[in-house]
Amino acid sequence: KCEHEDPNAVKHLERYIILNAVDRLWQEHLYAMDSLREAVYLRAYGQKDPLIEYKTEAFDIFSELMEHIRGEILHNLFRSTSNLMAFEQFLAALPTHMLAAQTDGADAGGTMDMVAPPMGGGQEAAEAIGEPEGLQFPARREATQVGRNEPCPCGSGKKFKNCCGRTA
Repeated sequence: KCEHEDPNAVKHLERYIILNAVDRLWQEHLYAMDSLREAVYLRAYGQKDPLIEYKTEAFDIFSELMEHIRGEILHNLFRSTSNLMAFEQFLAALPTHMLAAQTDGADAGGTMDMVAPPMGGGQEAAEAIGEPEGLQFPARREATQVGRNEPCPCGSGKKFKNCCGRTA
């Protein structure tokens, strides 16, 4: 992969992918540790030492974290590119039987997952992505909703539940 792309761009891509994966998975790990800390006290009811249970499960969770980090980095690194032209040349150079197997692994739209590091600030990235077309918003009620115990809007002076709300 490094033969087909600019070495500087590959270094930036690697750095972006590694930092992104570590950051996101570390946050998930911290949430898992919080839930473990809250749940470990229930082990005392089972005649087990909560401290030992916490240590063993925390080690297992950390081992899983390291495996997920490695897996996600490798997955994203091999499914991303820094130069679209180099990626197209790389795909053109692949044998056809490998290309068919690779497109079977693509998502429903037939495109590969491509991750590129943001080169500029947030404004350029937002302009590059653009707004989705045909955005539909939920329908809103024009009139305010009348509560059951409020006076009926028809003007009878009765509660809504005893007047017009009875038929609703």
